[in-house]
Amino acid sequence: MYQVLLSRHLRSALGAVCILALGACDTAKFTADSTAGLFTRAAPAFESYWDYDLAGEAMPASIVQFEGILRVVPDNDAILSQLTQAHVAYAYGWIEADVEALEFEGEYDEADAQRKRTRTMYLRALDLARHRLRLQNADVDAAVRGTVEQLEEWLQLAFVEKGDAEMLLWHGYAWGSYINAAKDDMEAVADLAYAKAFVARSIELDPDYYNAAGYTFMGVATASEMAGDMEVAKVYFEKALARTERRALMTQVNMARHYAVKQGDRELFDALLTEVMDAHDPLPEARLANRMARERAALYIENADQLF
Repeated sequence: MYQVLLSRHLRSALGAVCILALGACDTAKFTADSTAGLFTRAAPAFESYWDYDLAGEAMPASIVQFEGILRVVPDNDAILSQLTQAHVAYAYGWIEADVEALEFEGEYDEADAQRKRTRTMYLRALDLARHRLRLQNADVDAAVRGTVEQLEEWLQLAFVEKGDAEMLLWHGYAWGSYINAAKDDMEAVADLAYAKAFVARSIELDPDYYNAAGYTFMGVATASEMAGDMEVAKVYFEKALARTERRALMTQVNMARHYAVKQGDRELFDALLTEVMDAHDPLPEARLANRMARERAALYIENADQLF
């Protein structure tokens, strides 16, 4: 009888431990999900921040924090979105800026080392974006193994909501940015048409998303192709400028760097970058990106003779 009572008490105790353990897991997940929601609501404050240097110093810690939360809630849409964008933003806005500065200074070995960092970050962003798409449509992996034409048809059917433009843009943006940072990898370069397909569908669903970043991406991607149609690239840049009323200054910077330079148009180059440097605070909700644009514009102006 005593053994029966002990067994019952033991089972009750074990049951309580299991409940507590499960409760702890649920609490951790609940906290992580809540934190993800908080970061999403706080994101606009970061994008409107004014200090480029301080933001760059804070970004690595934010990325590590997001990665930690993702371990707890690996399928959380908000964290996947924020972390994808954080990897892309830090790689382009700070590391690639250092790469270009090093190249202008002739420090090619260090520039190559830093460029490898950007490739790693863009690949991580692409993995996150692909996982996010996979959660919504498991056929994405099969779709990217087909032809570009098949992928374009699939995208038309699989993504039909305006809200889908966001995840499609960042998937294509991360992929295209990796390709741009790995131009010596012909296998990667061959995938550019696939990356562009995702961004093109994003534009169809919401051409104004993220200050018409889809058009700017397409302008850069088209101008960067070995046999790129520069007139088509120009049209993409002009559409981005028109839709943002020329207030999202990264468009001018990218048009100067990737279109004007390739066309050998120093006058256009100077005009676009002067416009960026003369702008005060044309788009407060994109203040940090515009500060980033000014930093890049100053770098290109200082080294213009090396570009032409």
